[in-house]
Amino acid sequence: MFQVAFLIAVHLLILVQLRFEVWPEMMLMPYLMKNGFELYRDMIAPWTPGLMWILAGWFWLTGLTLWNLKVLTWLIIISTDILIYLIVAKHWGKAAGIISLISFMLFQPLFDGNGLWFDLVVVPLLLLAFHFDNSLFLGPAFLIKQSVVWLFPLFWRQWKSLILGVIGTIGLSMVWFWLKGDLGDYWFWAYDFTFRKLPTMPGHLDLGNWRLWLLTLTPFVLIGAIRWTRKEKMIDKTASDPLWWVMFSIPFILPRFGLFHFQPAIAFLALEIGRLYKSYKGYNNYKIYLLFGAAAVYLGFFWYRIIQAQWQKPDRFLEPEVYQTAAKLVLETDKSQPVLLVNGSELAYVLSDRLPPKPWLTQFPWFLELPGFQEKLIDKFKQQNLKQVYRFPYQNEGEFIPGSYRPEKLLEYINSITNDETF
Repeated sequence: MFQVAFLIAVHLLILVQLRFEVWPEMMLMPYLMKNGFELYRDMIAPWTPGLMWILAGWFWLTGLTLWNLKVLTWLIIISTDILIYLIVAKHWGKAAGIISLISFMLFQPLFDGNGLWFDLVVVPLLLLAFHFDNSLFLGPAFLIKQSVVWLFPLFWRQWKSLILGVIGTIGLSMVWFWLKGDLGDYWFWAYDFTFRKLPTMPGHLDLGNWRLWLLTLTPFVLIGAIRWTRKEKMIDKTASDPLWWVMFSIPFILPRFGLFHFQPAIAFLALEIGRLYKSYKGYNNYKIYLLFGAAAVYLGFFWYRIIQAQWQKPDRFLEPEVYQTAAKLVLETDKSQPVLLVNGSELAYVLSDRLPPKPWLTQFPWFLELPGFQEKLIDKFKQQNLKQVYRFPYQNEGEFIPGSYRPEKLLEYINSITNDETF
């Protein structure tokens, strides 16, 4: 166990030295909930509520600070480290468990793993579902990330317990929002909008480019090739084969490309590497050595790029401009009145202890281009007598590209209530 503890400590030290990804929603949404904003009614969230509840509880216990966000993130990653070792050691031996843990340590930070997002949080639950061969764990996982639906086919033999787990967790959450009078908003944003409308909304589809796909799929292709070279068949009972989990986790990347969406896939890739290691004595084929050599070159290149870009760099999304915005809000705004930041960093709300008008939403086209939605938003702002508005310059990368997207009707309304220059 000393080896395991040492490796986990090394993993943690590496994460501490790398740039941390402060995804704005991970601090802003708990902050808004703490200040009386209701999920889905007062804040637009196209996700199921599990992670927001976790964050609200965690910050209630520890305080809403950046450091506490980092601690929670690293605790989840350490829990994943421990589960990967224990699962592989139980199934394929302690030596294989060490190899799997090292593999996960090598890949996890490369795929934007040093930051809290939904894909990272579901990994421990998915590992438990694999280890216990129990689909019930997919219920609470789905309540955190809807993309877990891609994994449902793995448990087709357990379809009754799968349905029970998913319906049970969704049902309990629906009772909660029904008691609060927000059931309609919850159903629309978490399920109807997400599954029916969001895939077709302007600007939402982003599949990256071939270079990113080449970079990200390389380790999966290499491990698959090693297994094919070994001429090992896929296990018929799909939920017991890590490679099936890898393949069904890769679609988490859809429909918007992001390295962090690969977190579940690389966790199961680590399990597959440990499983393959168990029979390492038979690896005497020159093709195997070529594939391992290619994997080493890949890791060296990727880590070289990551160290250049992220080693001891400031936290992402908390650049100096964000602190400057927060300081300006503290000096110039009335705390008792809502403040609207147009195309600006929303973490400034948290840093300045100011609140947006209700409902808050990230000003993305896939929300604001819903038919009639801008008009409803303007009516809400009028009811709150919105006067405090700060505008930030737009980029020119495309009509529906976040940061460049200009919501026409909303901007017309903002121009009618303020003549302030762009921040």
